[in-house]
Order: sequence, then C-alpha cells, then structure tokens
Amino acid sequence: MESKIPTVEKNKDGYIRVRLLECLQELELSLLMLKEGFSRNSAGKAFIAWKAFISALVALNLDKMYRDEKEKEWYYKTGFLAPIKGLKGISQRLEELGYEVVDTTSTALTLHRYVYNGLYKGASDYADRDEAVNDILHLVNKTLALLKEYFKDRWNEEMEALYRKVEEELKDLTGKKSVT
Repeated sequence: MESKIPTVEKNKDGYIRVRLLECLQELELSLLMLKEGFSRNSAGKAFIAWKAFISALVALNLDKMYRDEKEKEWYYKTGFLAPIKGLKGISQRLEELGYEVVDTTSTALTLHRYVYNGLYKGASDYADRDEAVNDILHLVNKTLALLKEYFKDRWNEEMEALYRKVEEELKDLTGKKSVT
C-alpha cells in the first residue's frame, strides 16, 4: 500500500484498516511470486504481510500493550509499527494478551532470514527450497486464518474481496482449500 497511512494517534481505526489491506495485498503478491518461482521474493512479501498483521494487532491493543510509561512511550512512538528488532517481544506481549502469534512470528522471522541468505550453508535455516516454500504456505495460511478471527468486527467488503482473491491464489498453488 503506497498511499499515506493515517497516524495511529489521530486515526487508529484508519491505521488498522490500512494495515489489514496491506497484509492482504502482500499475501496476494507473495503467492503470485511463488507461482512464478521466486521463493525468496515470495518469502519477503509473506513476511511483510505478517508484519502488517502484527502492526494492526498492536494498534488494536495499543492501550494494553505497555506495562509502564517507558513502554508506553515506545509503543506510541515506534512499537505500533512492529519493527523487526522488536517483533519477537511484541509478539510475546500479544500472546500474553491472548493472541496466538509467537510461533508464527518465529516462522516469519525465519523466512525473513531466507530472503537475505537464501540456502547459503551455515546462514540458512532451510536445507532446501521446498522447506522454505512449505513455511511460506504455512505463514500465508496462518495469517489468513488469524485475520478473520482477530479482526472479524472490523471486516468489510473490500477486505473480503481481497481475502477471497488470496484464498483462490492459494488454492491454485496448493490444489486444496486453505486452513481457514
């Protein structure tokens, strides 16, 4: 999503909506790239989709994320963006709030390393491309499932149309229905 993003302080609902749309668009791009054989690019898009998803979750729960004033300042200044270096800790905090995201964040971060390191021996978490592709498909499936579960009260027709497109792309790629 290349348009101007509303600030979380002034328009939290708008910010969440934009991040959810970004998530769905990135999932679609991930699958399209995977279809063309670009697994590392696909992994990057799947990671960006997950990061947008986490950012939307943080914004949704912004008033519950922090435990003290220092954390409050960080979440309102930077944390709502779900920066890569804070993604694990943010996910752990979201898990404390009842969102099951830690394991999926670990998969997303592993894919993020794959984007930059490929299958380079000693720097890759994957023995072969198929392992990475399986994680990409798992991340797309999990993100789709959690989108509807955690944002059902914010769902609209535009999101549903994008969601269905991603589901169809996934079905075309895997030959089966997603886990959603």
